Amino acid sequence: MRSASLTIPVLLSANLVLACAGLVYGQSAAGQSPTDQSSADQSSQSAQTGNSSQLQEVTVTATKLDVSQADLPQASEVITNVDISDQAQTSVTDVLREEPGIQFQVGGAPGQFIYPRLRGFSDSTLYVFDGITMNTGGSGDVGYLLGQLDPSMVQSIQVLRGPHATTYGANTTSGVLDFTTLQGDHEEQDVSIEGGSLDWRKARFGVEDKTALGDGTWTYSLNGSWVDSGGMWPYEFTKNGTLVGRTTYQTGNIQFGGSFYLTDNDFQSAALVEPVDEAVPAPFYFAAQIPDPSNASTTKAGIVSLWFEQQLTTHLSQKLTVGGAGQDYDVADNPLPNGNLLGTYISPYNGWEDPSTYTTYPAGAVVPFYQVPYTYHTTNNNDEADYNLRYRTDMVSALVGGTFLGQNYDETYDGTGTKESQDTRSLYGNASLNLFDNRFHPELGARLDSYSEWKTKATYSVGAAYDLVRGLAVYANYGTSFTQPTLDELYDPIYGNKAVTPENADTVEAGLRGQLDNALTWAVTLWHSYVNNVITFDSAIPNPRILSGPPFGEYANLYAEKSQGVEAEMTYKITPHLVFNANYTRTDAYSTNPYTGSGWFLQIENARNMGNAGLTYTVAKFDVGTNFYLTDHRLDYSGFYWAPGYGRLDFFGRYHVTGHFDLYGRVQDATNADIIEILGYRNPKLYVVAGANYRFY
Repeated sequence: MRSASLTIPVLLSANLVLACAGLVYGQSAAGQSPTDQSSADQSSQSAQTGNSSQLQEVTVTATKLDVSQADLPQASEVITNVDISDQAQTSVTDVLREEPGIQFQVGGAPGQFIYPRLRGFSDSTLYVFDGITMNTGGSGDVGYLLGQLDPSMVQSIQVLRGPHATTYGANTTSGVLDFTTLQGDHEEQDVSIEGGSLDWRKARFGVEDKTALGDGTWTYSLNGSWVDSGGMWPYEFTKNGTLVGRTTYQTGNIQFGGSFYLTDNDFQSAALVEPVDEAVPAPFYFAAQIPDPSNASTTKAGIVSLWFEQQLTTHLSQKLTVGGAGQDYDVADNPLPNGNLLGTYISPYNGWEDPSTYTTYPAGAVVPFYQVPYTYHTTNNNDEADYNLRYRTDMVSALVGGTFLGQNYDETYDGTGTKESQDTRSLYGNASLNLFDNRFHPELGARLDSYSEWKTKATYSVGAAYDLVRGLAVYANYGTSFTQPTLDELYDPIYGNKAVTPENADTVEAGLRGQLDNALTWAVTLWHSYVNNVITFDSAIPNPRILSGPPFGEYANLYAEKSQGVEAEMTYKITPHLVFNANYTRTDAYSTNPYTGSGWFLQIENARNMGNAGLTYTVAKFDVGTNFYLTDHRLDYSGFYWAPGYGRLDFFGRYHVTGHFDLYGRVQDATNADIIEILGYRNPKLYVVAGANYRFY
């Protein structure tokens, strides 16, 4: 059970930090106050990651060490709000789809279902917002929230590929996605109006300022948006309201800050008809959607973060971050007349078995499809506090800290529910060195996590980057990580198993990165991850809690997974105004037979090959560009059928009519390709959004 006390190391010994720093060294921002460092971070993040002339200046703050991207021993990306705005992006999914290593399966129109994968894994990516963990205790992921976040409401998205357990703890085997809310740095107000395909309508407003207040400086920003859009079928829709705020006050060597992100999403989906017999040969696969007027789903989520940062001495600073994340998810399929008859469809072949009645039909027969009314509700809440001491000089960047994370989970299905919770207390230390005339950058870290519901877990990492010659560096890293059992896997009233233990992983990665004449930036990363003790549902375990049918099945640690591949990316400034960028990812992901533990089989829902190629042309009056996304085919969730690969061509542009007024637009799937990412779901194909923005200042 969850402890009522919250123990956070609010004050750690500075001597301990200095002693640790004396053993391990790294790059720093010596002598900078919190404001100086924050300004440097914001300035560096305003440069696009692919811009080779800015590579040395991009600071990756998500590592908590604030080390230059060029000195990291792992792969990373920094996406700024300028990048998002210039491309007129409407979803976080499409923003991240253009980055190496990340792929998605999207079911239908904007606001519907999405299933992300990073480096071939679906359940080991951590999502962080202004320092607060978004992953829920119940399922271990963020549900549908990633597809419902408004990308115009973030200052930056930092993608840390590979394990970062020593910084963040559990669920980081494949990487970390770190979001930062919009920051105010000057006086401005703006409004935007958008319209487009599938009745897309969006209104957005923003206000920000930076002003002197007393002996310090106060900054704030407040932004809100409302989206109303239709779907691919009658009755489908998405309605999403978002409100985001951030404020800081800096005086001397002290900074106070706070932020919040609130979103309220209502959406409705058509029912999916799928085969019961998954062994049907692939040419006879059939899946379809039937409009469902009785379905209603809602997601309400909020993230709050408060922080205090103080520069104690020239080299030593402390930071305390407290906050929380909450998410309510509701779905209801209400009763229908005529015995809950939803609609009809045509039997695709002889011997087709209807999944709602298990009745067999000949080819061409009219098949009635019945839905089963139900209600489902989950509430997930995280309470979090993190304190760290950081020591930074020209040679050292080191920190030690402690984190408390409390997670609560409440699930109700047709009136029957369960409530569970757990606490995690963690101690961690990380350090980065800057040696041999700024050419050698070793980094190491260690962490101990103590879980109230099962046991402790230790992780560590070691890596280094080395500049071979000017403009060419080699880097490598080894890290351990784990995925914690979810509260649902531990305590589900029917299928839960308290004996389940974490999924353990080891990852090795290495690569080269370089830049040439301030025009070409490139990087190649190879990785190999091995995961054992993978948690899955074992239908062979006797289960006396199942009252009907064979009394078997519960969660258990059964098999192993591995992922390996290569990520290659480059940006080339053809002229001062024309930039070409491209990336390619090869992901070979496999899992063993869960019952025999032998043999390696292709991981489901994973495309082995994917890539992007884009051009951007920028002058004083306008920005225009294009991106071509290409992906390989992938197995569906059953492992029997293949969703075909496809290519998608997008265009985007922004015209600066005046210093205050912009027109912008985006065209997705310009060739009108028939895209299928999840079998049975119809996608929008050619999709157009256009808008106007006016700024008051």
